[in-house]
Amino acid sequence: MPKKLTLENHLTGQQLRRKYLSCQHSQEKKRWQGLTLIAEGGAATQVAKDLGMSANWISETVHRYNAGGVKGVKNKSKNECSKTLTVEQVGELEKQIQSGRSTDGRLWSSTEVKRWVKQKTGKQIHKTTAWRMFAKLEFTQQVPRPAHVKRAGEEEQASWKKS
Repeated sequence: MPKKLTLENHLTGQQLRRKYLSCQHSQEKKRWQGLTLIAEGGAATQVAKDLGMSANWISETVHRYNAGGVKGVKNKSKNECSKTLTVEQVGELEKQIQSGRSTDGRLWSSTEVKRWVKQKTGKQIHKTTAWRMFAKLEFTQQVPRPAHVKRAGEEEQASWKKS
């Protein structure tokens, strides 16, 4: 018979339930639900089965909660653990983009943001990460209108003008 999981007294059963009901993040909410069910006397295998997870998952969640309390349950996504830019660097990047052109005289693009981050931090980022930085700074992708391959030259266009 497996050992029954017990929770440290970081929160009461009612506080656990409130955390579960108020949580907005889906993964974190599932952890709070699992902890609530364990606190109510549920067996790890049954709780895991009810939540569609493995028994190892609920065991790991309980160990994280016991070791770190509320902070142990919080979602630890990659972006929260290791940010690429500091707050000051983000402000500097925003000013650079607002100025219009990069130091090389090019228009800002994801490639330019990648170069800038590499120059400032020494870290290599993906093109998608650069576009996400644009989005966080509330910039939008600007694409010029396509030009027709067989369009008339300027002289020919001038001859067609009515004025």
